[in-house]
Amino acid sequence: MQLLAEDLLISAGILISVSVVEYLIALLVLAIGGGVQATLGIGAGLVAGPTLTVIDPALVPGPLLAMGMVVTVRNSIGDRQSTDLLAWRRALLGAPVGLAFGVLVLSYIDADALSLVIGCFVLASVGLQVGGLRPPKGVVANYLAGTATAFSSTVAALPGPMFVIFHGHRTPGAVRGTLACFMLVITPAILALLAFDGRFGPRHILLATVLTPGMFLGLALGKVLRPRVAVHRFRAVILTVASLSAIAVIIRALAS
Repeated sequence: MQLLAEDLLISAGILISVSVVEYLIALLVLAIGGGVQATLGIGAGLVAGPTLTVIDPALVPGPLLAMGMVVTVRNSIGDRQSTDLLAWRRALLGAPVGLAFGVLVLSYIDADALSLVIGCFVLASVGLQVGGLRPPKGVVANYLAGTATAFSSTVAALPGPMFVIFHGHRTPGAVRGTLACFMLVITPAILALLAFDGRFGPRHILLATVLTPGMFLGLALGKVLRPRVAVHRFRAVILTVASLSAIAVIIRALAS
């Protein structure tokens, strides 16, 4: 049995051209990232993104977004009772503008420069909210949430933090459910755009397939973590994760 497990690990590593150790590390960070995302609704990119980029840059953003669908489906089902369907529909109506604008801007401006701007914007927005500024609410804010989240997802693979700027004041279930339902629709569109641009092909699909078990481990971890995040602390925790995600994107952009 142990020999069979070792053979499977070696075969998986060979398929994606990494060592067994690198494969196990990738599974570990994906499990932790998936657990954080299952708990907060965001965070997989923050936890897993930097390590996956070192192991193989091709793992980000396409395969990571594809693997994240495991947690997205779970949260969209598990938190469906708390999902704000009206805000979700409005966000979807605003999303095409963000997707189109993201593709257009990427044609003229360097992706790292855009990531740097978005990271700084998220940090500034979180800082203002911590300083007492209330997050935007209402009909227009719901449309803008969809546009901004789709845009940041397209150019920087950073959906969660931008969404939190507009919805971080909601209950934990509403944040997880509404964002998950939104990404359930938007992620395939983003992957299609990446495929059209030549950045998501057969090898990326293979990478995602072989490493997806890490996300399923994350679902199990999420069951343990979720009860430990008190409702009254949820906003502080999710704003902290959003800030750290923005900082990670800024560092990645500056290092490129």
